[in-house]
Amino acid sequence: MSNVSSELEALIPCASHGPRHLLEAMITIPDAQKPTRPTLAERVSSLGILDRLPPEIIYMILGMLDMQSIASFARVSFRGNTYIKLLQAYRDLVAFAPQILMALGKVGLLSLHSITELHAALRKERCASCVEYGAFLFLPTCERCCWECLRHNPLLRVLLPKEAKRYFGLSERHIQQLPTISVIPGNYGISRSPSPRYCSLVSVRAAKERGLMVHGSVDQLSQAMMAKCKSGGLRVDGRFLQSDPVTSRNQDPLLLPSQGNIPTDKFFGMASIPFPSLSASGRLENGLWCRGCELTLHQYDNLRLPWRVLAALVPGNRDALRVLLGLERRARSTESFLEHIKHCYGIQQLVPQLTIGDD
Repeated sequence: MSNVSSELEALIPCASHGPRHLLEAMITIPDAQKPTRPTLAERVSSLGILDRLPPEIIYMILGMLDMQSIASFARVSFRGNTYIKLLQAYRDLVAFAPQILMALGKVGLLSLHSITELHAALRKERCASCVEYGAFLFLPTCERCCWECLRHNPLLRVLLPKEAKRYFGLSERHIQQLPTISVIPGNYGISRSPSPRYCSLVSVRAAKERGLMVHGSVDQLSQAMMAKCKSGGLRVDGRFLQSDPVTSRNQDPLLLPSQGNIPTDKFFGMASIPFPSLSASGRLENGLWCRGCELTLHQYDNLRLPWRVLAALVPGNRDALRVLLGLERRARSTESFLEHIKHCYGIQQLVPQLTIGDD
């Protein structure tokens, strides 16, 4: 490791932080306990017809099961319990993301995603919708996401069943076919607003997919919404929820064209949770937020940010506050963070004695 790399690594504790106003804006599971594995007395046992299969096929089948089914399988026999204990995907989830399993259980989605899907999300670090680090998991779809996409992507929202009926032309029978999220009581969003009592929600993605199946096309789905939404405000909300997300897998989402006035997400955070990532080398990451970007935003708010710095950070045709606020709320992997702080204006203000150059 070069001297510059060592210097940068040593800077991480003072240059980064975990912003509580973001991390506590969604589901929080304090001191999540690892799920208890069934303890069965050691004895000769059988898996029945599955015993005819080679172990690698059994593990493949187990990976297709959801967490609830896995727990049931582990109780079948001592041999079944042994297979579960040796299943790498299960072991990683229990060891590194027990809070996710607990959250899925609390919102009623424990049987929705397979062990393989959950493990694949754990082993990724990129947001499913853009190029940035995804520090959160959207529980209804098992998608890793960043703060920016969680705020602005309509497919990463949840809504009341009656709203799903209105905006996607669904009947009560259609709604009953959708996975339902039971909201965990608590305070959500930046404003820490209390959740509604005894509230159930459905995901926009699931409602939209069902609506397209029912109505047959995007145009007919839009017409169904217009027939049910008579006011201008409802139609604005409906068009946004039916719209495709303005995202790019190859471009910084902060530099994409503004979507204008995005409807308020009344249920922000109620279906998402901070989510670590596990690298191929076994390194666990929770995301790093930059104190330098926090300082840059503070200087801009107080009209003390030099014009040359603002011009370098924000293209002339983009909203400065949106970009700077997005940078302040952006999580990064360790590798990305170390690259970022080489050029971060705010970090240079916080640690002026640090001379950073390219390796």
